[in-house]
Amino acid sequence: MQLEEWFDSLHKKLDAIEQEWPNATRNEKLTLANQLFQLRGISDKLVDSWLQFEEKLSGLITTIKHQENASPTASQPDGHEFPPTTNGLPAEEDFQLDTYSHMFRKGEGYYHLRLFQDAKQCFSDLLQESPDWEEGRLYYAYSLFFCGETEAALREFRLLSRSGSSPKTIAISYNAIGCMLAEEGQWLEASQAFRSALAEKSDHREALFNLALCYLQEGEAQESYATAERYLQLYPADREAQILLLQAARKLRQLNRRAEIILPEGLMVPSKEHDPQTLREIALFLESSGEYHRAQFCYQLITEQQPREGWGWHGLAWTTWLISGTRRALQQMKKAIALAPDNLDFLFSYGWMVLFDGDRERAAKTFDFILQKNPRHYLARCGVVTVLAINGDLASAKQIARGFLEDADPYVQSLGYFQLGKLSVLEEKWEQADQYFRKIHPDHRPSQELPVYLQLCAQKMGKPMEAEQLIPYTV
Repeated sequence: MQLEEWFDSLHKKLDAIEQEWPNATRNEKLTLANQLFQLRGISDKLVDSWLQFEEKLSGLITTIKHQENASPTASQPDGHEFPPTTNGLPAEEDFQLDTYSHMFRKGEGYYHLRLFQDAKQCFSDLLQESPDWEEGRLYYAYSLFFCGETEAALREFRLLSRSGSSPKTIAISYNAIGCMLAEEGQWLEASQAFRSALAEKSDHREALFNLALCYLQEGEAQESYATAERYLQLYPADREAQILLLQAARKLRQLNRRAEIILPEGLMVPSKEHDPQTLREIALFLESSGEYHRAQFCYQLITEQQPREGWGWHGLAWTTWLISGTRRALQQMKKAIALAPDNLDFLFSYGWMVLFDGDRERAAKTFDFILQKNPRHYLARCGVVTVLAINGDLASAKQIARGFLEDADPYVQSLGYFQLGKLSVLEEKWEQADQYFRKIHPDHRPSQELPVYLQLCAQKMGKPMEAEQLIPYTV
């Protein structure tokens, strides 16, 4: 039996145990547990045998190296390029590496087997004897990180970033520092670390991608887009980078609807070659640009690829409604709700559609049902405010809208100001409406209609706004 076939048979045994366990009787579970213990014994024996083999292999390579006066290249940790430390070393250092290479190989073996606690101990012992071994320290730092010892790992990477002997080592260390800072939400500090990595090694792929992601998290959409575009010029088939660029493009469009954004050729025309997640990001970008027909085509492709996913049908229904109204869109929305009955946002979209189709009673029942499930569903509250306003009960509508302002979330507050502004427009209280609209948080504008309302208020007050003045309020 081939090695791959043997491992495949072990995986099948695990799959069978996982499948049988939920419905197994007590005696059957005892039998399955014994099988698991047997498989654990096989795993432990395999690890021990592999480490013995690796140690013997390393010893043989060292022996042949001495005989042939050659320098073997150390293997690298998964996903990282580590600088070789065995070339061009003084005789004393070369001897030191030979002396402790068995410790390095053993730790490396544990690392590749994802036994990070054992790897950490091996590399800790190695560094006690050979503290200048950079590869060993890199492995040690990563082992610390995967063991959850973030602060200790950060110290090791910072040491390497200052004392590394090659740009590659320094770049790897800065990238690791940036990743740890990003996990803590320290986006500014993380982006500085990624820039430092690229300053050392301009073609560091991970650091370039991570920098684009950091820029987006910081709200620097232009920088994120430019960095992601640069990345895709080097790696055009990277799906995650395509999604990142589309997210940055959408953010740019939200900040300035007049911004000229030309997507890379591979993303300009949605096709069956794109996966559903990429199609979704293309659709969201097109929606933000008002290109609803092309967005609708994206969602159509998604429903063909994933007919059982509700979000694809929801997107198709929403864009269909924006293009041609309720008749076709309602059937598609019902399909989305049937596939994801617990998704209250889908129910809200249904309620919003029937409200604008004139069925206030059904819309109100839909919004009330949502609020029974989740009293903090603020879009449903907006729906209730709209129904009350249409029915002429402005006092009740205002009372609900003012409740939004008590929430700590700036987006919810912005929704409240927007609702109060619209209610003031209905009362033709233009100055009051203008004040409400201007209190909307600049990073949380709830509607593309905001500039329209501002222009209307300005005209009614005899102070019409120029187009350039409206740009900051454009979504």
